[in-house]
Amino acid sequence: MTRGRPKHYENMNQDEREAYWQREREARNMREQEAFNMLSEDQQKAIILAKEVITDFVNEWTESFDVYNPETPRKMQQAFWAFQNHFDIEEK
Repeated sequence: MTRGRPKHYENMNQDEREAYWQREREARNMREQEAFNMLSEDQQKAIILAKEVITDFVNEWTESFDVYNPETPRKMQQAFWAFQNHFDIEEK
């Protein structure tokens, strides 16, 4: 994994820069997928549920600064309890 731009980035043409960042994206995506696959099935489901409900909430809030779908708060509560039950994250 590289941090920041490569040493001779300024000397690359546009195609080389695009190819470089494409390789970086693909490597990052592969690392993230490998890490996700190492989680238990319940942990994966908790993350997927949380992503869905956060997306729903942000979309509703952005449109009207209100949560108009009654399912959104229920889903948020389900996501909270899924994280609470499937991830051992306690404040120290």
